[in-house]
Amino acid sequence: MISKRLQIDEENANNRIDIYLSRSFDSISRGIVQDLIDEGRVLVNGKTVERDYKTKINDVVEIEFNLETNNEDLAQDIQINVAFENNDFLIIDKHAGLTVHPGAGQKDSTLINGLLYMYPNQRKIPRYGVVHRLDKDTSGLMIVARTLESHTNLTDLIQTRNIKRNYYALVHGQPIAGNTIDKPIGRHPKNRLLFCVKEGGREAVTHFKVDKKFKNFSLLDVSLETGRTHQIRVHMQHIGHPIAGDQSYCRIKKWKNSTKEELNALSNLRRQSLHAYKLEFTYQDKDFSFLSDMPEELQRVIEKL
Repeated sequence: MISKRLQIDEENANNRIDIYLSRSFDSISRGIVQDLIDEGRVLVNGKTVERDYKTKINDVVEIEFNLETNNEDLAQDIQINVAFENNDFLIIDKHAGLTVHPGAGQKDSTLINGLLYMYPNQRKIPRYGVVHRLDKDTSGLMIVARTLESHTNLTDLIQTRNIKRNYYALVHGQPIAGNTIDKPIGRHPKNRLLFCVKEGGREAVTHFKVDKKFKNFSLLDVSLETGRTHQIRVHMQHIGHPIAGDQSYCRIKKWKNSTKEELNALSNLRRQSLHAYKLEFTYQDKDFSFLSDMPEELQRVIEKL
């Protein structure tokens, strides 16, 4: 564990605390700093602060972080679909049911365990290089940095909203043709594992348009402006069109006039109907665009609607 104590001088005053700290330490990215702030491991004048706190002259900043957290997790021979790789990053096409990070509830058999088997040097990078995550039962494209420099740069692209991420979402009902949901998201007051639209929550902006309409369902093309945990799932539930198959945010078992075929198709679905199908960004003056086909299990459901 590393602890550092810094004092803000005139040159570094009036900066966001997360930006100031990420620039102060080559070994940790802005995303890592923000996690540390959220965990209460960044203090200013002895008190916790928010990510957007503006530094003041003579502020005393304390930060505690650990660069050795990547040595405990096992390398396991787990099948991972690498859609693209170069010296800077990987594009992973994750299947539904695969947890990204080991945690208290699952110590192994995750994407990280498989990543370490295929690319042992990922241990040297914060978060093993993972730039953004997908929920266990969401499939699709993810970016994994291969160097400390690319992790910092790609994380900054995410934070500055310069990586375009699109998802297919099969939802109940028929939303209007296109819309933007601009509603803050925070922890659910009764269930700390879930999130909800909440006054005082963190900014969350989701855009969507209708790709196809069915009798009781719609296939949406969703893009993220922000990247909050469970953002699409929470926003779709909030507007009354939850994602089909979502065991946490969709309580609908039978939509109005549901057919037997629809009910059978959904009953056999063991995942939420959310797929990250497109990533677009510019890195080192080169444009990148990646696409992922709709998984077969979702295609089969859609064919029966």
